Amino acid sequence: MAIQEIQIATNRYAPSGSNAISMYDTGSSGPLTLGQLVQAVCIRSAATYEAQSVVKMNKMTAGSQMLDDAAGWLKPVADGTADWAAARMFCIDKLGIPSSSLPGVGEADNEGRLSSYEKRMQVAAAMQDKMNALAQNQQEEMIDLQTMVNRRDVAYSTSSGVIRTMGQSQMEDAANFLR
Repeated sequence: MAIQEIQIATNRYAPSGSNAISMYDTGSSGPLTLGQLVQAVCIRSAATYEAQSVVKMNKMTAGSQMLDDAAGWLKPVADGTADWAAARMFCIDKLGIPSSSLPGVGEADNEGRLSSYEKRMQVAAAMQDKMNALAQNQQEEMIDLQTMVNRRDVAYSTSSGVIRTMGQSQMEDAANFLR
């Protein structure tokens, strides 16, 4: 049975999100052997873990970008050199800090900067808290990603082992036939 047939048959024998496995005829090469069925399930499982890993990596990339952006705003906000209207919008839109906990745009000086040291430190502390939470989330996402990659590797390894065992079995059968 060709690899393509096994991958197509996977949908019938091990549907995504289901543990149901049945041995039906593929319609072309007869019923799947147990080894082929194990391969199909392992390939399907590995592909699912691979897709989930890609989604998680994209999410982590976005989180890293947000941390970089927040770090770029933190020092100017704390120093009082940031355009307060733009910094305030960043805090609200990107970091999710409630607008009610931030000084208003009207509290900026004539140059559009937040001059009150206490208010700047309050905003910087709120930004730092959000950044710490995001960094913690990134660490948890990395652990989840490593777990998924390990599970994918186990599925591929199991599939490879089945292929190796099937090949050895066929070679032994051929050697016994030639004796």
